[in-house]
Amino acid sequence: MNRLNQLVEKIKSLLLKLRGRALGHSIGYALPRILFLIAFFIACAAFLRHLGLGGEIKALEREIWFYVAGTGFVLIFLAGAISYFEYHGIGPQEGIIRRGPSNLKVVALTFDDGPSLKYTPQVLDILKEKGVRATFFLVGKHVEKYPEIAQRIVKEGHEIGNHTYSHRDLVPATRNVVLNEIRKAEQAIVRVCKTKPVFFRPPRGIYSNAVRKLLLDMGYTIVLWSLSTLDWSGASPAIILRRVKRYAREGSIILFHDSGALVKPEGGSRDNMVKALPEVIDYLKGQGFRFVTASELLYLLEKPEVWELEEVYEGTSS
Repeated sequence: MNRLNQLVEKIKSLLLKLRGRALGHSIGYALPRILFLIAFFIACAAFLRHLGLGGEIKALEREIWFYVAGTGFVLIFLAGAISYFEYHGIGPQEGIIRRGPSNLKVVALTFDDGPSLKYTPQVLDILKEKGVRATFFLVGKHVEKYPEIAQRIVKEGHEIGNHTYSHRDLVPATRNVVLNEIRKAEQAIVRVCKTKPVFFRPPRGIYSNAVRKLLLDMGYTIVLWSLSTLDWSGASPAIILRRVKRYAREGSIILFHDSGALVKPEGGSRDNMVKALPEVIDYLKGQGFRFVTASELLYLLEKPEVWELEEVYEGTSS
């Protein structure tokens, strides 16, 4: 029985690692939980079958690890597919921005899932100290919960986008559910911040073509990202900085989270992100990058002949 207990613990540990450390930003969220339940029940069925047949533990171990390895293969395949979808997209891309112009040394810092009572003020303090403007994709419920922080974001010159009302996945979801998530968040933002968002980021970065067309009809531009810091996974400040050093390019849209959790829209630790943020900004400045908001990035994409960043501010403020 001791060997069986050890085997069960190994299986649980492996599944957790596969779930939490798989490739891509969205994989830990987007993969159906049913996949892990299937693996668990297959292992239980194999165990019961061996008990009934008087099978040996070693044969049981081999069979269970076969199923676990198969599950791992499926996970890796899905991780690669979702990672490709996340950074490149599948199908029509009209109305979607994943990166800015590759001929200008600019980057856009974006923050998802806020506002947060604990972390958003710390982020705002850092941005203010460094003289950087960013774009915050806000959850409607959090705007209602922390209106003063949402107002501070706007007051200090940052831009805001719609990140749904309750951070509910939009795929799968009915048209009415999607509309409700978008409209309720928009109403909360307008009521609290006195400004209507024109940018939208779907939770987990997952959308369908129907959702894309609906957002276009509502006047939204979908802003995704080209570089995820993986701060949502609990990555250390050193790993966050290393990813930025390795993957930041001209026109990068960098994804951070100032709220959220692994499976919930709020409650997770963002301490490592807060610690890494000043170092990330200092590094990018040292490399000659300048920081723009989503609207400034869109302006640059629409007017590629613009080279001086001062012209961007004139164009977006007129």
